[in-house]
Amino acid sequence: MPATPLVLALLLLLLAAGPRPVAPASTDRAALLAFRASLSPPSRAALSSWHGPLSASWLGVSLHPPAAAAVAAPPSVASLALQGLNLSGPLPAPSLALLRRLRELDLSANALFGELPCSLPRSLVDLDLSRNALSGAIPTCLPASLPALRTLNLSSNSLGFPLSPWFSFSSRLVALDFSSNALSGAVPPRIVADPDASSLLLLDLSHNRFSGEIPAGITAIRSLQGLFLADNQLSGEIPPGIGNLTYLQALDLSHNRLSGLVPAGLAGCFQLLYLRLGGNQLSGALRPELDALDSLKVLDLSNNRISGEIPLPLAGCRSLEVVILSGNEITGELSGAVAKWQSLRSLSLADNQLSGQLPDWMFSFPVLQWLDLSGNRFEGFIPDGGFNASSVLNGAGGGQGIPSGGMISPQLFVSASVDSTGQQLELGYDLRAAPGIDLSTNLLHGEIPEGLVAMKGLEYLNLSCNYLAGQIPAGLGGMGRLRTLDFSHNGLSGEVPPVIAAMTELEALNLSYNSLSGPLPTTDGLRKFPGALAGNPGICGGEGCTMDATMPEGKISGNNHHGWLSDWHGENRWVSLGAFSISTMTSFFVSLATLLCSSKARNFVFRPARIEY
Repeated sequence: MPATPLVLALLLLLLAAGPRPVAPASTDRAALLAFRASLSPPSRAALSSWHGPLSASWLGVSLHPPAAAAVAAPPSVASLALQGLNLSGPLPAPSLALLRRLRELDLSANALFGELPCSLPRSLVDLDLSRNALSGAIPTCLPASLPALRTLNLSSNSLGFPLSPWFSFSSRLVALDFSSNALSGAVPPRIVADPDASSLLLLDLSHNRFSGEIPAGITAIRSLQGLFLADNQLSGEIPPGIGNLTYLQALDLSHNRLSGLVPAGLAGCFQLLYLRLGGNQLSGALRPELDALDSLKVLDLSNNRISGEIPLPLAGCRSLEVVILSGNEITGELSGAVAKWQSLRSLSLADNQLSGQLPDWMFSFPVLQWLDLSGNRFEGFIPDGGFNASSVLNGAGGGQGIPSGGMISPQLFVSASVDSTGQQLELGYDLRAAPGIDLSTNLLHGEIPEGLVAMKGLEYLNLSCNYLAGQIPAGLGGMGRLRTLDFSHNGLSGEVPPVIAAMTELEALNLSYNSLSGPLPTTDGLRKFPGALAGNPGICGGEGCTMDATMPEGKISGNNHHGWLSDWHGENRWVSLGAFSISTMTSFFVSLATLLCSSKARNFVFRPARIEY
């Protein structure tokens, strides 16, 4: 049947109109299903809630406007948060690009791999792809393809290669985190296109392989509140313009190859809370100008070549909680400025050239958790006072104990994130250290104060390599949390207190090379510390032990049931029976070879005897 003119007109009208536009909800739903289909089967199972019509009940999906809103337009996907679901597969950029109104994308802590695309939705404001297995280079097109970006986190991936020198973001960017990758080459000179108009609060390029000098352009980003360039291969001097960053609250340039002086301009960063410059090649004296940093909580200048004395003006840094100046060339006596740091939680001045006597206020900090003065030239007596000041060292809590098994090195972690408003950096730090005191390798003498071993919260105590004398205080048994005890290489005398053998938490014990004597405690508590009493010839053990009975240095003897070879035989004797036999046979064959090979030796041994009358 031929078509009527009306029907033909309707067909022509439909063809002219083209295909009907797909509703946003349908497009976004199709994009999400394509996203799921590109993942591995276990990953698709994690997104099993994605069925039926697109709704806010889909895992990790947020819609705009909300489904409950009385709006005629269908909702679209505004946020996709699928962090920590162990999703694996390549980053599904084509399907994500269809989500044209997507503002927030969080796929962190998964197992996504592949390279970064430049085809992600241009509408993205917050992008977090951290803690995945992404590789390859960061494409130069990335900043231009995401013009609305406010936060970008690509940390803890396997991204490598140098960044382009033209790599630059818009002034809208608030936080940029490329830390813990394998990025190399120079730091781009202009991270943001217009430093004067920049909103950048956080720049974290730490734990990479960046080299060269710190670009002066970074010091022009006056909005910066957190700058983290630690654990790279940066060299040269700290830019003198660093003081221009008056809003800076955290500066971490540690573990690089920086040299020169600590710039006096740092005093311009008067809002600094965290300053970490350790593990470089910085030299010169401590700057008294740093007293302007009266809000400073953490100061780490360890393992540099800092010299001179601790300047008195640093007493103005009354907010200090963690001070790490170890591994330098600091001289002089312990400055009275330190006594003003009453908020101290951790103080390390180890491996310097400090001298003089320990001041009476040394243990008087109320929240002290860790004190390390080892490897200096302190002399005189250990102060007998102030031991009750610290609530942590006296067992009132607040410390974070760590099973030691030996030396405990405090670990410091500084964290930073942007708050919900995007206008302020949220900073914090975590100090992980067992409550402990280390006064080893000094020139201290006298007796061990009773108050020192009465600190019931101590987990680590090291007084080794000094000239301490007298007996080991019996009050040691009250230190129920002690894990590591080292009194070695001193001049301590008397018997080993039986309470040591009953200390159940003890993991490492060293009382070697003293002048201890007498019988060992009869319990088995000391058997798990072989060699702990080496170098104490007056120590004896076993049945019938008398005060004048001695044993080979450092060995705990058992009962003597081995006859005349008992002092030579066994694991805890001087020489084992096997070693004795080998030595005897070796001597015999060496002598025989000498007789056979040396005519002079044969003539001497077998010369005829002369008989005299």
